[in-house]
Amino acid sequence: MSDYIKILGIKINKVDMGQAINEINRLIINDNKNYIITPNSEMIVMAQEDEELAEILNNSNLNVADGAGVVLASKIYGDRLAERVAGFDLMQHLLELASEKNYSIYLLGSKPGIVDCTREIISAKYPCLNICGTHHGYLDKKLQKKVINEINHLRPDILFVGMGVPLQEKFISNNLSQLEVKIAMTVGGSFDVLAGEVKRAPFWMQYLNLEWLYRLIQEPSRLGRMMALPKFVFLVLLDYIKK
Repeated sequence: MSDYIKILGIKINKVDMGQAINEINRLIINDNKNYIITPNSEMIVMAQEDEELAEILNNSNLNVADGAGVVLASKIYGDRLAERVAGFDLMQHLLELASEKNYSIYLLGSKPGIVDCTREIISAKYPCLNICGTHHGYLDKKLQKKVINEINHLRPDILFVGMGVPLQEKFISNNLSQLEVKIAMTVGGSFDVLAGEVKRAPFWMQYLNLEWLYRLIQEPSRLGRMMALPKFVFLVLLDYIKK
């Protein structure tokens, strides 16, 4: 999509949830290889020091604002994004779309056993959905080749990749040319949430943009990673002043 803004040099498409779903459906129908990424403030900060990640983000077919910080930054720049498009929620809508349109999906990521549990939960909710395959995300070179061969044999319409940042983005970028898929989308820890390994913040905390706080309470070890949030705001303000 051509309509986007740049936040700290990273492209974020100006779409709401409905527009994102429609665009992804269009990409599937066009039958080309495409990849979708869900940048949040932490990822954008990471991309400031990881040129490969920054290039991957800026070459994606669609980047949605997965984080209240990204939407806040757009306000600072004076080019406000319509809304936060959380990657977890976008995945849920795409599962529904796939069930309705008879698109096949493949789940790749998380720990051994978790992705299989995720498959069972998704199948219970969408019994008509074609989940053509699953595999955990702990891949050495030999296993990665095997998984790619399996994906290419199954030829899913949508490949969901949940390996964490930046591994999942680099996996897709490095392998998309040889993957027989129409859409590859990063989903972070969504499999863990669906499987019940990690609880998502209650709706009121999501509404108040406090999901980050809920995650920190659940996982205090994330404190170091959370420091990316104030750094992100500082970098955005500095960038805005320079402009």
